[in-house]
Amino acid sequence: MKTTTITIIAVVLSIVAVIGGLILNFPQFLYGDNANTKNLIVTILYLAIWLFVLFSAYKSKSRGVLIYFLVFWLSIIVVSAITMFAQITEWNFDWFIPFILLIVPFYGIEFFTNNYVFSSIVIAAISSGMSIAAILLLRRSGSAVKK
Repeated sequence: MKTTTITIIAVVLSIVAVIGGLILNFPQFLYGDNANTKNLIVTILYLAIWLFVLFSAYKSKSRGVLIYFLVFWLSIIVVSAITMFAQITEWNFDWFIPFILLIVPFYGIEFFTNNYVFSSIVIAAISSGMSIAAILLLRRSGSAVKK
């Protein structure tokens, strides 16, 4: 398959994953219900899709998608850190509510933690891992191009 086709598929698939995870996990997130098996499955599929995007971008040598991937996951780190801070300090971050939608697909983590602060830590850790993977693959793909 052409690099352009894989790039388009990867970006579209990531957007579908974000929107799908948001739609499927939003009701429980909004009402503060306990996470259920559906939320956990949605979160696992969400992460699996993003891993597929990462490795597809690397295999197709699409540095643009790897950079897109990195920027997305770095933004998730920031959102989860601010969410954690808001939970710990009990500050009112009304202006930040639209950004919190980025972590709704992770609501399945609540299935295990049942604690928003710990969930934010887990989300930040996962996001850090994804970001590090993207950085390493970007460096590796950059050295492959130079050879």
